[in-house]
Amino acid sequence: MTTPTRRIAGPLRLRSILTGAFALAAVVLAGPPSEAVVSQTWRVRERADFEKGEPKGVSLAPDGTLRLSPKLDTLFEARQPYVWALAQDSGGNLFASSGNDGAIYRITPSGKGEVLFRAAEPEVHALAVDGGGNVYAGTAPGGRIYKIAPDGRQAWTQPSGESYVWALVLDAQGNLFAGTGVEGRVIKIDASGHKQVFFDSAETHIRTLIPDDAGNLLAGSDGHGLIFRISPRGEGTVLYDAPLNEVAALAIAPQGTIYAAVVGESGRAPQRAEKPSPQPSPSPTPPSSGEGGGAPSQPSAGPSVEGQAATDQKFPINMEGKLLMISPDGYGREIWSGTQEAVLSLAFSGPGRLLLGSSAQGKLYALEGDDTVAEIARTSSSQVTALLRRAGAKGAAAQAPGDVAVAGSNFGTVSLLRTGFAPTGSFESRVFDARSFATWGRVSWRADTPKGTSIALSARSGNTEEPDRTWSEWGPALPDPEGSLLERPPARFLQWRAQLKTEDASRSPVLREVTVTYLQRNLPPEIRKVEVLSPGVSFQKIPATQPGASPEGKGGASTDGTSVFKKGRPQSRRGFDPGARSVSWQANDPNDDDLVFDVYYRAIDETTWKPIRTRIDEDFVTLDSTAMPDGSYVFRIVASDAASNPSGQALTSEKLSEHFDVDNTPPRVEGMKAQPQGSSLRLTFSVTDTFSIVREASYAVDAGDWVACRPVDGVSDSLKESYDLVVPSLPPGEHSIVVRAADAAGNSGAGKLIVKVP
Repeated sequence: MTTPTRRIAGPLRLRSILTGAFALAAVVLAGPPSEAVVSQTWRVRERADFEKGEPKGVSLAPDGTLRLSPKLDTLFEARQPYVWALAQDSGGNLFASSGNDGAIYRITPSGKGEVLFRAAEPEVHALAVDGGGNVYAGTAPGGRIYKIAPDGRQAWTQPSGESYVWALVLDAQGNLFAGTGVEGRVIKIDASGHKQVFFDSAETHIRTLIPDDAGNLLAGSDGHGLIFRISPRGEGTVLYDAPLNEVAALAIAPQGTIYAAVVGESGRAPQRAEKPSPQPSPSPTPPSSGEGGGAPSQPSAGPSVEGQAATDQKFPINMEGKLLMISPDGYGREIWSGTQEAVLSLAFSGPGRLLLGSSAQGKLYALEGDDTVAEIARTSSSQVTALLRRAGAKGAAAQAPGDVAVAGSNFGTVSLLRTGFAPTGSFESRVFDARSFATWGRVSWRADTPKGTSIALSARSGNTEEPDRTWSEWGPALPDPEGSLLERPPARFLQWRAQLKTEDASRSPVLREVTVTYLQRNLPPEIRKVEVLSPGVSFQKIPATQPGASPEGKGGASTDGTSVFKKGRPQSRRGFDPGARSVSWQANDPNDDDLVFDVYYRAIDETTWKPIRTRIDEDFVTLDSTAMPDGSYVFRIVASDAASNPSGQALTSEKLSEHFDVDNTPPRVEGMKAQPQGSSLRLTFSVTDTFSIVREASYAVDAGDWVACRPVDGVSDSLKESYDLVVPSLPPGEHSIVVRAADAAGNSGAGKLIVKVP
């Protein structure tokens, strides 16, 4: 966030409105460029502030501080767009499967990679390794499962009967289980290679399989987002119904808590599937030694799980991802969500620390023990499609935190996330917009730098929203965290960079806060609108309860990371007062200076402006128009930022209102005559006004109802109207006839006539 010493820059606008002689007019009165008198500060210290920047080798901790990322070393580049799955043998060799050439790579602990085997199908989506070093591979399209000897020879191949093999898991007895699609079955293959349908989910795909400590399988589906618990006998029950349609990855903690990464389209509620029932196991099918093939088809869009497959991520606009935490008895809750981002892979790096591989920008997240998710590193690939915690040699699995293999896609890589911090990293802040040309002052920062660590801060400036070749170079490292002068050219935009280093992998510097002081060039106020209200509308001033309490003068953080502290502007109460004439306006200051206003008026045939009010802070004026001669007038509003700038450096702008009329003189009813015509009277009269047209006239006999009159020419449209009408059916005797008339300004006049009817 940014906390100004007093004022913050507002938006810059350039307006020119020319609408003719009776239009609104705007004039800006500004002298030479001057600096604002009050310096301001841009402060970055909250997690939300740091999230807007660009980390490279640094991570944002849950407490909102920056530190070096864990060391992430690229171990192998597949020269293929995708690395779908990972597995490891007892000797510490990694195996990685790729697309689009069906290659399975063996990567030694030293990082040397070679093609172990190449499947006939283009995609290898799943891998598993048994105790003898044999590698099992599931492919698509075609859905074949291969057993590959340690020397790379094909031991057997088994068609799954499905188009896709998404996941492979081995149990302690050497049985292989495969999650498949498009029928959503789990296939069981025994040690000799014989196949049977172990479980039929009634879903489209079984996307992920993991074992639990009780010998059950946990399976996640694509179709309705179901998580199944499958017993050793192949009996399945729905453990959890996820809110999205695909379960992309599963991981299970030692205490039995299940973590599920789900993905789907937001707002889309899939139809519910019937609860699946156990399927009878068909007769085992002997393995085939041939290559065989199936009709190729495109894989469905979907992410992978640990050591399993993932397809190309091309998310629709309304795609979203969630991470769910599910208790062993099936109670679940959401602990992370992303829009246009999904978790593709899960793996534990140590007790209580779950790693999440993202579909966006190669991000790696960590879920800590307090259920806080934070980014810890980024790979050179766009997606993290598989994660595998490395075990010790000879299968001595480590319970202490250890290295984690990271598979990346677009482009295909295998990296190792190691314990300890990377030696270097950098962070570039978001581009800060001072909203006007600014001179940069001092920069200070709060940081922890243990022995052997350091933080170097530098900055650059420019006048485009995105840094380009017109920007200044990065300045030299600033020497003093307590306050170093930022010697960068005056400009509208600024960006700072922090470079973190350590000589000890067990220690990292920590950056907590960065503050930049700057001084805006003073800009003139802007009057956006001037409105003359209808006659009789008045405003009564209501002072603000306290500074900053009114809607026009709030204090606090704004959406662009600045904080605004302005004097509260008085508000008003609208009323009605005969003879009142009011004008109101809308104004703001690009520097967020406090504004004062002068209000003038003059008749349109006059040349001298007459002051009504001066140096007021409200945005309205009401005056008594009965003290003004009849005529056409115009208001002039002058705004000044003198309240926030020293004498001689204030800037003003002004705007004229539309013309408005003042008419205080009522119309005159003249020449009233009445001539008897039998039982009726012929009534004639005229109505005259000195300024406004005659709007209406009516008469009443003996205080009876008013009867509207039409002028002789049929239309009330002039300063003088004549009337000639017949008053019907008057009884004999004396009668009082009253005529009243009103002009366009609402003034009323009347006349009276006494007549006798014989």
